[in-house]
Amino acid sequence: MNKKYLLYAIVPVLALISVGAVYADSTTSGNGKPMESLVTAIATKFNLNTSDVQQVFDDNRTAMQAQRQAEMQQNFTDRLNQAVVDGKLTQDQANLIAAKKAELQDQTGAKRENAKAHMDELKQWATDNNIPLEYLQLGGFGGRRMGHGFSRP
Repeated sequence: MNKKYLLYAIVPVLALISVGAVYADSTTSGNGKPMESLVTAIATKFNLNTSDVQQVFDDNRTAMQAQRQAEMQQNFTDRLNQAVVDGKLTQDQANLIAAKKAELQDQTGAKRENAKAHMDELKQWATDNNIPLEYLQLGGFGGRRMGHGFSRP
């Protein structure tokens, strides 16, 4: 059996089995890659190239992150649509919120020097557009989110 196919078959199974151990050992090694000890153990156990095993883990992580991002976006859209159906927001307000979220996501990585001023600006934007603050859960600011209008089911 081709080692490459064996690798793709066993990595997910071993990853599931070792989840508890991975969470318990959340440290990273010198190159900063999470789960390096598991990658090395799999490569050693099955006589595989460590970089090939790491690539499988990296590809899997990237795919899972993309899937989570798509699910979060869909949940956000669903919650906005439900708020419109329930009469809590107008369609124009929902469109404004979605556009503002997209704008803020485009600024990822560019941190503002004055977080309070940014929050005040965002609150004023909501007030100007007659949007209740509880609907400004646009992705978190400094690890905190405004309002509680979009609680998860």
